[in-house]
Amino acid sequence: MRVIYFVREEVINLTATTIRLERAEEDALDAMVRVGLFPSKDEAARAAIIKYAADLGLMSPEMLWQKITKHKRRKVSPAQLQRDIEAACSEA
Repeated sequence: MRVIYFVREEVINLTATTIRLERAEEDALDAMVRVGLFPSKDEAARAAIIKYAADLGLMSPEMLWQKITKHKRRKVSPAQLQRDIEAACSEA
């Protein structure tokens, strides 16, 4: 299944993929969404895949930075982010 979204005059092609997760991974995704780090579990999973690919050297930091700067970022202060992370860790 291919889904096409139109965002700021850009076309984004998404494909549907099913991933079976253990409870720990599911809990981690839930926590990332609950504290507001990501708007959905899909976005959290995408970010994790990209981070892993970058760690393995499959994607260059420069290419990733160019893609990141094209999109609006979540507006949160460093102090609020720290509180959100601490809250997620205490709930886990």
